[in-house]
Amino acid sequence: MKTVGIIGNPRKGGLGAAMDAVLDWCGAQGLTALVQEDLVAALRGRAAEGAPVDRVAAESDLVFALGGDGTLLAAVRAIARTGREVPVFGVNLGSLGFLTQVGADELPAVLADARAGALVARPRMMLAGAVERTGGSAVALNDFVVRNGAASRMLSFEARVDGDLITRFAADGIILSTPTGSTAYALSAGGPVVMPGVEAIVVTPICPHSLSIRACVLPPTASVEVRMLSSDGEAVVSVDGDRLCGMETGDAIVVRRAERSARLIEIGRHSYYEILGRKLRWSGRVVER
Repeated sequence: MKTVGIIGNPRKGGLGAAMDAVLDWCGAQGLTALVQEDLVAALRGRAAEGAPVDRVAAESDLVFALGGDGTLLAAVRAIARTGREVPVFGVNLGSLGFLTQVGADELPAVLADARAGALVARPRMMLAGAVERTGGSAVALNDFVVRNGAASRMLSFEARVDGDLITRFAADGIILSTPTGSTAYALSAGGPVVMPGVEAIVVTPICPHSLSIRACVLPPTASVEVRMLSSDGEAVVSVDGDRLCGMETGDAIVVRRAERSARLIEIGRHSYYEILGRKLRWSGRVVER
């Protein structure tokens, strides 16, 4: 390991202090830091080279994502564009954060105990998706979502798995997610919580217009095709919350497991179940009778 990249959200409070902690650690480990160019202003007099995000992703052996889950997702997608699998260390500078395990207040202590070669990176399954006609394609750590772009109007879909017709249905949209993304938009839409170690593709309708239409968990080998049969206007396909392209009647999105995985640094201080319980507030009292 020679180069550590820093990608962050310049609008987050506490960014400067977090960058100081990472730069101090890099100096102690004898590593070179490469900083996202629009974060240079937050360096507070520290010397570090600035570079575009894609160069940071392409040249780093480890990437710190300073911000929130959105920052980490952006870092993972930037790395995916390079065709590499680089470990990402997520630091939460916000309030929620499912993917960013370490808070800004914990960062100095965590880094003090961490050697560069001893950080453990766990693989997370990603999805590759492509939209017919538009040519829009991307990889997602969380999800692909199809929704009406103009208003909350009904869309009609046909869903196929490995070429077999599953169902035709009307809904406000549809979510195709990884286990990692099961606790994001899909959870709000009534989908199941799937542990990160389980490899699967989760298909969750958004407000379906029939009570019989439910979320479905598919094997990771499945190829899922969702074709839009009708809409009251152009729909929008988003990947991890960012717009990918438009989608019109007759268009289809095909989603399958990506060839490469994301690699997220996991620190043993907080288990996934602890984070899940705290973020979802599953710690309510049981009333004894």
